[in-house]
Amino acid sequence: MKTASEIELKQISLVADFDIRRPDNRVEYDIWYSSSNENALDFIEDFMKVDQRFGDQVLMTPRFVFWECRDCDEEFLEENCFGGGKYCATETGNPLITGIDIVLEDLR
Repeated sequence: MKTASEIELKQISLVADFDIRRPDNRVEYDIWYSSSNENALDFIEDFMKVDQRFGDQVLMTPRFVFWECRDCDEEFLEENCFGGGKYCATETGNPLITGIDIVLEDLR
């Protein structure tokens, strides 16, 4: 089993998809983030001002970043995951915040 220190986390900055299933003359976009990422929360707060100016011409869908770690040790799974490692999160910058805290906050 992998320990928390053996897990490599990666971020994806941008994914573009131009699939138009229901064209309604509106731009639709998703923002993927975690409540534990202050940069993402700052971006959303700043971008909200731009988004509001578009009104009904755009539709934003928030999405939350979780990852799977079924090979992690039991202690890691208990502190950072739900579903036996199917939905995990971590906060390396603050040892007082567990992955469970992050997942629950994102779901709230």
